[in-house]
Amino acid sequence: MSKNKNTMTPDLLARLREQVKSNPQTVTEVIDQIKAPDAAELINELSLEDAAMTLMMFPIEEAVAIFNEPSCERRHEIMEILEADRAAEVLKKISSDERSHVIRRLTPEGRAKLVPTLPENLQDEMRMLLQFPPTTAGGIMSTEYMHLSPDSSVSEAINHVRANSRQRLHIYSCYVLDDESRLLGAISLRDLVIASPGKAVQDVMRKYPISVHCLDDQEKVARILAKYNLLAVPVVDDNKKVLGFVTIDDALDVIIEEHTEDVHKLGGMQALEEPYLASSLIDMVKKRAGWLIILFIGEMLTTTAMAYFEDELRKAIVLTLFIPLIVSSGGNSGSQAASLIIRAIALNEAKLSDWTKVLWREICSGLMLGGILGTIGLLRIAIWSAFLPTYGEHWFLVGITLFFTLIGVVLLGTLAGSLLPFALKRLGLDPATSSAPFVATIVDVAGLIIYFTIASLILRGKLL
Repeated sequence: MSKNKNTMTPDLLARLREQVKSNPQTVTEVIDQIKAPDAAELINELSLEDAAMTLMMFPIEEAVAIFNEPSCERRHEIMEILEADRAAEVLKKISSDERSHVIRRLTPEGRAKLVPTLPENLQDEMRMLLQFPPTTAGGIMSTEYMHLSPDSSVSEAINHVRANSRQRLHIYSCYVLDDESRLLGAISLRDLVIASPGKAVQDVMRKYPISVHCLDDQEKVARILAKYNLLAVPVVDDNKKVLGFVTIDDALDVIIEEHTEDVHKLGGMQALEEPYLASSLIDMVKKRAGWLIILFIGEMLTTTAMAYFEDELRKAIVLTLFIPLIVSSGGNSGSQAASLIIRAIALNEAKLSDWTKVLWREICSGLMLGGILGTIGLLRIAIWSAFLPTYGEHWFLVGITLFFTLIGVVLLGTLAGSLLPFALKRLGLDPATSSAPFVATIVDVAGLIIYFTIASLILRGKLL
């Protein structure tokens, strides 16, 4: 790599991007000035054909570095239209976790064309990795780990690391294994270097290192890396045999992916599998239409509720003025509670056993928040009635109706938004499915029932 890569300014990068986007063949003139992350972003902006052509112009090591970048999109699509020799070469040299990710997403034709180009050992590795679900530790792990014998001396271990380092993309830690590849311990390069050369590895290793099972969910793996402040964690099978390891940058990818999925679900839609601009219009409509239809049908119940209280509305038209206010207050409080609890569950700050604590906290919060909004609503009616006859002679009773309704609706919203994620979690479903629009739809219907029930009790014999 050229030294220019360390001094390239954003302005220069922008000019290079425009130059290459207008004529991809000019990439050969600026290869030495582009870092792999910047090149990955640039390739994302090109058409599929231009992206493949551009990658062909990079030296193989540069192309591999670009493909290893998490920000590089459409890797499987680019791989399928790359020239066969270049595709095979890149596929052999990218990290094992990225290779399995690409192969998982290839079309059957692409997989049949490219997998046989791999050496037999990599084909066996791919068969092993592909047996794990993509969202498990086994599905995201790298298999290029450095292992040591417990009986080796420290100096022998250092020589082993030096001799094999070029075959490993990352050496976060060395794992000490027995003859059956079972995990005995771990030792960092720092500890290995500062240890006495004549000591045995088993005397300086960390015994009982943190590990994860190959079928553990990727979110659990990310939490373990964060909790114990690890750069990498070994992945083992049922017999404690080491299969690979998951790195902190893999965990970061997982966190971004899971957070994106939760945000999409909170917005009331299925999670996109591709970045927004890379998703097709048809796929976008499919992901959004389902929930919109469900929510639309749910909102139809609001019309049913209003039709049921048609007589009350006819007698007291003033009640209709506050329907949007009540509906939005209940929906907003429910959305707030759902967002707080879903995030708390995702970060493991709240467990299923904590639902009673959440219940009492939200009851208190709902009553206080409802009281605040109810007071503001009552004051608004009182101030307006001092100057305008909008709310009629029974304005105080209308204000009291609004006051108690807001307390009830906000309380209902906070309870629905906070407890529904727990219910879904208990059923083994994703708590994020209790999206803000879903909670709001439930509260809309129930809020109208609360409103007209309280109004019939307070205003009977006056306006009703």
